[in-house]
Amino acid sequence: MIESAAFVIRAVGHAVDFVVEPFPPADPIASLQAAMRGEGSEPLRVPLVYTGVHTGPVELAIEVLQERPDAASPIWEDVHEVSLTLPEGRTYFNTPTEWEMKDVGILVGDEKGSYRARIQAVGRDAAFDLVVDAPTERHLIQLWKVSASPPRVISTKSVHGKSILKLIRLWQATGTATAQTEPAPIDAHR
Repeated sequence: MIESAAFVIRAVGHAVDFVVEPFPPADPIASLQAAMRGEGSEPLRVPLVYTGVHTGPVELAIEVLQERPDAASPIWEDVHEVSLTLPEGRTYFNTPTEWEMKDVGILVGDEKGSYRARIQAVGRDAAFDLVVDAPTERHLIQLWKVSASPPRVISTKSVHGKSILKLIRLWQATGTATAQTEPAPIDAHR
């Protein structure tokens, strides 16, 4: 189960990734043989947190909910929603350079599947494109299990939050493990 958590994590290149790393096969010999053949599951890596700061610490919280949350609090400048199809595996946030990792749990059995993520931010404009030593922005990801639906903009008040929907569509359309044509949910098995 993915656990709710709050922490400070370093952003690099305006991003913090959400990762679901598949569990290794129970048989280590079979795992090694598969790796030698170039087989094996790649982690699902989604640049779920887009930051204003280029590099430096940001405050990040994740809340795992049973159902869609009520209206977003007015303290959040930018609020977007996106669907994700999550496989079984270990879940964590890390930087695109993998310097830092924050575990948030595991997904097993019927926990895998379609989720909705409400991505909220405040402070993106405070130190845009700068390298910072202390957090200048906060992010909240609310996650609940539900059928997939297209990306949605609820609020965009910051100058730099206006491009978030374009970025979501870009990473949904790339040829990576998160590839999808817009506005379909992300599926690691495609």
